[in-house]
Amino acid sequence: MNADQTNKTWSNSLIGELELTEPKREEEHWKKESIFELPTFVKDRNVKAYEPQVVSIGPYHYSKPHLKPMEVHKRRALRHFVKRGGEPIQSYKKGLLKDVHLLRESYARQLDEEWTDDNRFVELMIQDGCFILEFLSAAANYYKENDTYALSDPMFSYYGTIVNYNPVMHDLLLVENQLPYLVLFTLWSIKSSLSENEVNHILSWMMFAPNEGPGLHMLDMYMKGLLRGGKQFEEEIVVKRCASELHHQSGVQFKKVGSYQDIKFDKSTATLQLPSVIINDYNASTLLNLLAYELRVGTGRDMNSYIYLIDSLVDSAKDVRLLQSQGIIVSSMGSDDAVVKVLKDLARDTVVDSSCMSYLAIGEMNKYYEESMNKWRRRFRDWRSKLYLNYFSNPWTVISVAGAAFLLVLTVIQTAYTVLSFYSDHPGGKKR
Repeated sequence: MNADQTNKTWSNSLIGELELTEPKREEEHWKKESIFELPTFVKDRNVKAYEPQVVSIGPYHYSKPHLKPMEVHKRRALRHFVKRGGEPIQSYKKGLLKDVHLLRESYARQLDEEWTDDNRFVELMIQDGCFILEFLSAAANYYKENDTYALSDPMFSYYGTIVNYNPVMHDLLLVENQLPYLVLFTLWSIKSSLSENEVNHILSWMMFAPNEGPGLHMLDMYMKGLLRGGKQFEEEIVVKRCASELHHQSGVQFKKVGSYQDIKFDKSTATLQLPSVIINDYNASTLLNLLAYELRVGTGRDMNSYIYLIDSLVDSAKDVRLLQSQGIIVSSMGSDDAVVKVLKDLARDTVVDSSCMSYLAIGEMNKYYEESMNKWRRRFRDWRSKLYLNYFSNPWTVISVAGAAFLLVLTVIQTAYTVLSFYSDHPGGKKR
């Protein structure tokens, strides 16, 4: 950009700001802005919490190098979306160009010069919008039999969405990484030819805000659903208690088995059957590579699910010792605390599959634990009720019990007083 162009851009920006000097016009301007950048002093406290890690949405983070690899999947999503809809891409472009100024005004700051070109800006909106819609559709298994993606697709297949779900959803729910709802609405309307209400219903369902109607963007929809009691996108199943607490509170036993296929929770004996896992300085690296390999090319998530289960059972060195005593954890680490740390590192990026034996075992064990705890709660309530009925329902019974307790206290005091008096009168006295 030469000096004249720079001055022209600066002048236009300044004129635009001067035009907003009237309070009413300024208020209208602020209302249109829904996708804004956070102040630096807020982001600097925790950069990863506010900036995308795998995918950029919209213009704010578009050019960052670590987000470039996802651009390939964005373009693939665009091709699949357009092919499935049967409409030429020009139809989507034409539909969004009608509202291009409204879409651009959704962003709070003056965008880079690259996005001042309407065609370039709309192309970004289409590509990112198609990615969001294709990923959400794949994750919700919306297309089912009509899906056009390969079974081994690394992003949009069943296993692809499982592997990428948490990091992608993390990025799709960032303040600075949003796309105007109007983009998603327009794209889906052109593709499907459904009514306005039908499109809003589908989009709100995908964004975890069923029947909440149109919003500003995905984060806005997600918040609406959350405030109205809608489900959050995380649906992880977790172990209710660590191994030592399960053992002491509800009598759960642990037994070593030889295969991942033998993992199960036997309710009749309250026994969780688990294969051995070897933890040492060298094997930890091998396990990390096996976990990563399984996520990319495996047809299941058995190892990921199992490491997740073991990590859920281990909160402290006490849990390590319990599982070691049964041969489930085999370790040559210097301490049990070191084993806990290694397991936390191994489980950090694991992805659980609900069809794996480990996942099913967690569900059965959680159910047994809840039933066991409920049984003890019922027994306590029954005991408390019987105590009340037998001793406290009749006022005369209460008085009798209180009187007996009072007499018992007096007897104890009198006995203690007699003993103390004896030793005070006979300082050198000994018991006979």
